[in-house]
Amino acid sequence: MNKIKVLTGLFLILTSFTFTSCEIEPIDPNLNPDDFGGCDAPTALVASEFNNSTVTLTWSAGNDETSWTVEYGIEGFVLGTGTTVSTSNPTVIITGLNSNNSYSFYVKSDCSATLSSSWVGPVTVDAVQVNPNCPNPGGLTAVRDSGVNTNVNLLWIAGGTETGWDIQFGISGFALGTGTIVSSNNTTATVTGIAAASSYDFYVRAKCSATDTSGWIGPVNVAAVGTVPVVTPTYMNATVNGQAFTGMKPFLYTFTGLKAKLSSSDPSKVLWIQGDSNPLDPTLANNVEINIRINEAFWAPGTYTLYGAFEAPEVAAEVDLIISTPTNPIATIEIESSGTITITEFNVTTKRIKGTFSFSYMLDDGTNPPTGPFQVTNGSFDFEMEDEVFN
Repeated sequence: MNKIKVLTGLFLILTSFTFTSCEIEPIDPNLNPDDFGGCDAPTALVASEFNNSTVTLTWSAGNDETSWTVEYGIEGFVLGTGTTVSTSNPTVIITGLNSNNSYSFYVKSDCSATLSSSWVGPVTVDAVQVNPNCPNPGGLTAVRDSGVNTNVNLLWIAGGTETGWDIQFGISGFALGTGTIVSSNNTTATVTGIAAASSYDFYVRAKCSATDTSGWIGPVNVAAVGTVPVVTPTYMNATVNGQAFTGMKPFLYTFTGLKAKLSSSDPSKVLWIQGDSNPLDPTLANNVEINIRINEAFWAPGTYTLYGAFEAPEVAAEVDLIISTPTNPIATIEIESSGTITITEFNVTTKRIKGTFSFSYMLDDGTNPPTGPFQVTNGSFDFEMEDEVFN
């Protein structure tokens, strides 16, 4: 009996030591509390106003996470059906938006491959208001004069029948309304007296009457002399039958990137530039796709005739237009008459091509007689070219 008591006592003492040892065990500093189910949501989500077709989002980390997912779409879209972007920076620039639409944005933290926070948002950016009585001009370009680097040459496309425009400029980042304003009665202008050592932003607007003006378009940046130019690709923009499309990307851009390419269907060297208003789903109703092909002999700045697709392979450039309508996934487009294309930059060093275009067309959706003519105006493009173009 005494042996039993002694053994029982020893057992109780050892058990006491064991439990006491567990209670004072230090916490492993390498343990991640997120592994036990927590992932703090980000805070202070803010969206900028439209800058052409771009919106900038910023937020604060919820904890120590370094990865986030942004989802966005037309205002009122259902979470899970929008476009998603992953980022390792609490600031992200969303491009290729249509400033005629209002967009909503959400963000969530990604704490691990399987653990994320709740969504924060939405924050909404309202559509840019366009004056229907005075359309915005388009295709604004600005470059320092090659001979006098304190002069800047500007070029743009009229939005309607206006014959007067205002140009506003200032040191990069200036607030609209605080810059210097000069006027022009042509769609070109030269601004003089620009400091060579500073970079500048330029805007332009139409003056339809003494009291009626369009909105400002821009900014277009002109870098300081001796610095690397600030490149803000616009890809392709156009107004098709009165509806503006901005930031159009190639139809297969998720697989082939955003570069202008050589056309594989042509026997000679032909540069192919493509813009699609919804390249993720080009069969949607009212989707627009524009293809421009430029023959090698005309790969230089200048204004050329733009013909209907495949009508004259020996000419400077050809265009075809595809429009998806509610009754026909791919409506037939007939180019009504030749248009024009202006190449404002063909740079073999930076491998970029920029320019403007316009043309008219007829629409035949197979259910009614062809209608039209309709106009494509304010066309512009700004693309990097693939290396094979120069081989």
